[in-house]
Amino acid sequence: MPARVALFALAAVVALASAGFATDGVVRAQEAPIDVRVDLEPRRATLGDRVRMTVSVIHTDAVLITAEPPAPREGLTLVETVPVVTVVLDDGRLRSEFGFTFAAFELGTMQPGPTRVLWLHEDGRSGATEVAAPPFEVVSAVIGDASALRPLKPQAEYGEPPAAWVRPAIAGGAVAALLLVAALAVWLRRRRRPEPVTAPVVVAAGPEADARRALEELASSGTLQAGDFGTFYGTIAVVMRRYLEARFVFPATALTTSELDARMDDQGIERWQSRLAEGLLNRCDAAVYAGYTPDPVAADHDLTVAFEIIELSREQPAAEEPVSFERPAAGGNGASQNGAGR
Repeated sequence: MPARVALFALAAVVALASAGFATDGVVRAQEAPIDVRVDLEPRRATLGDRVRMTVSVIHTDAVLITAEPPAPREGLTLVETVPVVTVVLDDGRLRSEFGFTFAAFELGTMQPGPTRVLWLHEDGRSGATEVAAPPFEVVSAVIGDASALRPLKPQAEYGEPPAAWVRPAIAGGAVAALLLVAALAVWLRRRRRPEPVTAPVVVAAGPEADARRALEELASSGTLQAGDFGTFYGTIAVVMRRYLEARFVFPATALTTSELDARMDDQGIERWQSRLAEGLLNRCDAAVYAGYTPDPVAADHDLTVAFEIIELSREQPAAEEPVSFERPAAGGNGASQNGAGR
């Protein structure tokens, strides 16, 4: 009988201790090398808000622990299980935290179901500790009476529409701006374009070119049209003598007309060309020194004769030798062989 009374008293003490720890949200498992704490944040939420339940277990490194999700409750939905996080405390023990996130969909006081913490000691001992989270309150997010009628919002006020000419003016301004930009681009492109390079004028050089140039200047000077025959024929005489001197390399400017005629034959000038030159120079001497006044048509013809003398005296390129396509016979050319055969 005394043994039964002692056993009953011990059971009562254990039950009271467990109830006290559950009320405070802290459970110390009997004969378990762990300390368990349960926290809940926030303690006041609205419909659909997330509520975080954290189970903290303090133990040594000789104990392995795990925590089961809380038992389901009506109106609460478990939306997330947070992975365990373990940290080392200052006294060398470990603290492992298990997290569970709920969402409440009913108003009033709600409390998650109990959670079991399972442990296993390295010496083979094992056990389970069941803890309960504190309750929290779920309130409505509606302020005041939801069924009461509320006044409508005032109507939005807008200013007066723009005048009818505003939109056409904006469109015209945009078009003008585009045209201005296009004109500027064309102008810049033309400005950057390099100016065309004019090919240099190649002026012919040589006695023939100098003589022709001087005669062309005389023809365009209007001396013949003005009737100044002395200047006209004097210029022809000077041009022709300078040309013959430069072309055939003898002092034609220092010789008289008769001396020039004899010298032209010695210089290898063809007789017909020298006759033309002698006749033209005689007419020049008559107009310059004897006051001879020729017919304007004859004077213009004499200018043409001067051009012809220059062209007839121009050096001709050497003629190329004809190329024979006959195949030479062995031992000599074909002509010698034909002659030998005959």
